[in-house]
Amino acid sequence: MGCCAALALLACCAEQADCAPDALPSRSPVDHYPYVLRMDEMIAHAEDMARTGGPRRQETPAVLPAYLEALLADGRLSIGLGIGTEDLGAVRLPAQPELRATRRQLRICGRPVLVEARLILTREEFRQGLAQCEILFVTSHSRFGAGPVFLLDGKAYPFLMQKTRGYEIIMPDEEICGYQGKVKRQFYNHDKNKNYTVFEPDGSDLDNARPLHGYQLLALSTCTSLKHFRDEIEAFRSVYPTTAIFTKRAACMDTGMNIFMRMLADIFQARPLPDIVSSMNREYKDVATRQVRKGSAAWKIIDEMYTLGISTLH
Repeated sequence: MGCCAALALLACCAEQADCAPDALPSRSPVDHYPYVLRMDEMIAHAEDMARTGGPRRQETPAVLPAYLEALLADGRLSIGLGIGTEDLGAVRLPAQPELRATRRQLRICGRPVLVEARLILTREEFRQGLAQCEILFVTSHSRFGAGPVFLLDGKAYPFLMQKTRGYEIIMPDEEICGYQGKVKRQFYNHDKNKNYTVFEPDGSDLDNARPLHGYQLLALSTCTSLKHFRDEIEAFRSVYPTTAIFTKRAACMDTGMNIFMRMLADIFQARPLPDIVSSMNREYKDVATRQVRKGSAAWKIIDEMYTLGISTLH
């Protein structure tokens, strides 16, 4: 079985001016599949969820959380959404490249804010996002700790960010998929009946990246990112205020980007960071439940998928 066929079975990475609600297209999980990833629609839906709220709606607090004050201080908010490779799920890009980004004025917690949001589809765009985006959400593979991969690059070219001395990137040979790194050794696992290659850690892409000079909220919805990347992100962001949300288990790609939009909606409502993570976990379980009912073997209904791994500004 080829690497893409094998991972199609796993489908996980080793590890989605005010607009009136009736102007928004449906986001029902059974509609418009595969989704066209339009940033203007996703931002509008997050804004609508924050405004209408349903059972999760809360009033804006008199004093905003420090993280939100930092995000809104200059009246601008930059958002990046990183998209993984096709084996994780079917998505469609807008036919017009300009629809991969949006720039619009919103009111967040009663303040006028210019929101600029973009899709991140390559390693280079992710490198730019690390330096430019105040909110950065990535849904992809972790590539066994090598780094996230992006839709237009493919699985052979992760953003190399593993810098832990002695760390071993252990890939089943059927899942290497063109990745080329420095090989430490190879072995055969009799219990799993698989050949494995062990690669040296490589952080060269992160070494060549610059951090955003200010507060950044980063969510890595990639397989077991807490284990793979927490130390790397902490070191990379060491002198700047940071919130980093990680996954504790293999995280399939939510092709509807419901978890991403829920996170934004809760930010727009000024929810405390622990509440945002709890809400992302509820959203994950809702998405996973739908997928399991559809018979998707890759999805598992997991409690506490997301965790607040770094929080230096509350």
